[in-house]
Amino acid sequence: MLLSIATAALVLVSSPAMAASENWYSEAKPLIAWDDDPATRQALAFGTAYTKNGYLKNHTNYRDPRQGGNKVYTETRYSYHEWCTTEVAWCGLEGKDQSARDNSGTWVDQYDNDDYSDKVAEEGRVHVKVCEDQPNSPDACSRQPFYTFSL
Repeated sequence: MLLSIATAALVLVSSPAMAASENWYSEAKPLIAWDDDPATRQALAFGTAYTKNGYLKNHTNYRDPRQGGNKVYTETRYSYHEWCTTEVAWCGLEGKDQSARDNSGTWVDQYDNDDYSDKVAEEGRVHVKVCEDQPNSPDACSRQPFYTFSL
């Protein structure tokens, strides 16, 4: 009994120190940006969102499924559950990173991060999307899933 209590206490004490991570989508089932025609995939991405050393981070892999076409890119945004104007709430998006544009047809790595060490927030979110850069119309972008982490 005493050993069980000591083990439970150790788990409770050590858990907050561990970094949290969330794999989003995969190479086999990526996040997809569709054009107006649902049969045309314009951009693909998958990755891992995580916390580490006072940062929300996102490691993205993205590619153009139609090599040589318009270039594709990823965008990562960050938001925090903190004091906003008159109450604690999910404040507006506070940070944004975009990858380089690429149309090589190969998977490209992108690392993004946002420093939350100066924020008074209990939770943070990593919002992700992949898009095709379209010069004469709005960019074709994927849905924008988000992943929530305790800070």
